Formats: sequence, structure tokens, C-alpha cells
Amino acid sequence: MILWASSSCCCCCCCRSSGVILVVVVVVVVVVVVLVVVVVVVVVVVVVVVVVVVVVVVVVAAAAAALADDFKEELFIKPLQKGYVYSEFQFTTKWNASMHRPDTFRHYHLFPKALGEVLLQYGVQELHLSQTQGLWRYKQWGYPVHDAPPGAELWVWFKPSVSDIDKAWTELANAVSGLFCSSLNFLDSKNTITPRWSFRPQGLAPQGYAFRSYYMRYGTLPREIVCTENLTPWRKLLPCDSN
Repeated sequence: MILWASSSCCCCCCCRSSGVILVVVVVVVVVVVVLVVVVVVVVVVVVVVVVVVVVVVVVVAAAAAALADDFKEELFIKPLQKGYVYSEFQFTTKWNASMHRPDTFRHYHLFPKALGEVLLQYGVQELHLSQTQGLWRYKQWGYPVHDAPPGAELWVWFKPSVSDIDKAWTELANAVSGLFCSSLNFLDSKNTITPRWSFRPQGLAPQGYAFRSYYMRYGTLPREIVCTENLTPWRKLLPCDSN
């Protein structure tokens, strides 16, 4: 009897131990599931927050770019002698950005991308291009708002980081020639000079840069008169509708 009772007691203990183990396993599984769910929720929340932050940054950057660009149109009309009328249309795009930062020319708003890529490719600090036709009578009409010689005129200040100025000048003339459908690709050493004092930078420049004429090139083609095929690509550079 004692032996049987003892055997019966051992069986009961085994059943209780199995029950306890089963409960512990269930609790562990539940805890693991809860932890997995919590981790998934946290990951989802983090992803949502990151997406929201990225969207906000993009919107703010776009708004900042929109505020950094400014486009103005101006018209100046002046009656001249013998029934002539002097009309000057001025289109100004102001981009409040640094030309020395490589990421500046990755995003465009109002500034023409085609021109920005040329400036970036050849390390241009300033670029001045004029194309005229006809004769301006200074004695009768005085001086215009912006003076320019007959034909095509191009003068450029390159950045100090440009190592070979002559090579950059030749390649830039070819690029501008294709951009404005002109014959500026004929600018070579015969019609290119480096003035020391005649042309100064008209925009922002580093200290002492204006006295380094080595970075400046000037070229002119007096017989390259402006025509409609030059105006069409120029219109496409404007931020307004050019159709």
C-alpha cells in the first residue's frame, strides 16, 4: 500500500510538472509574439516618420529653391530723333545660390538648366554674350542702356580652379555656339585676347580675383550678325512659355 501510494504520488507530481512546463512555454510564446508585434509596429512607425521627414525636406527644399529664384521682366522705351523708338526688353533671372558648390547645379527652378550645365562644365565665373545687328548713332541718340559692338561678342571670367584656360575657352565657345545657334566656334587665337584692365568682373568675386586677368578671355566676330535663328534658342532659356 505504501509502495502504491508512493507510486501514485510520483505520477501526480509528473502531471503537475508537465502542466507547469506547458504554461511556461505558452507564456514564452505569447511574450515572443508580443515582442515581435511591438518590433514590427516600431519599424512601421520609424519608416512612416522617415518618409514624412523626407517629404517635408523635399517640400522645404523646393520652397526654398522657389524663394531663391527671382525672375523679372522690364521694358524701357525712349523716343529718338527722326521717328525712331528705342525699346529695351530686359529679362533678369536672379538665383540666390553659390556657384562654388557642386550640388547647386543639380536642381533648377527658374534658371535655365542648359546654361547652368555649361557654366558648371567649364568652370565659368561670369559669361557675357552680345549679338547685334545694325548701326547705333551715338551722336544723335546718345548711349544705350547696354553698349555692345557690331556682331557677336563673348567675354568670360573663369574660376581659379580651371587649370587650362585656353582649352576651357575653346570648348566653352563651341558649347555656347551650339546653345545659341551662332558661329562662336570660329573664335580662336586670332580673334581672342586677354585684356588686363578693360573688363572687370561685374558680379561677386573672391578678393583680388578682379586683378588676375589670366582667368579672362575676350573674343569677337564683327560679321556674325544676329538673326531669328539666334532668338529662338534664347527664348527657350526663359522661364516663361516660349512656344
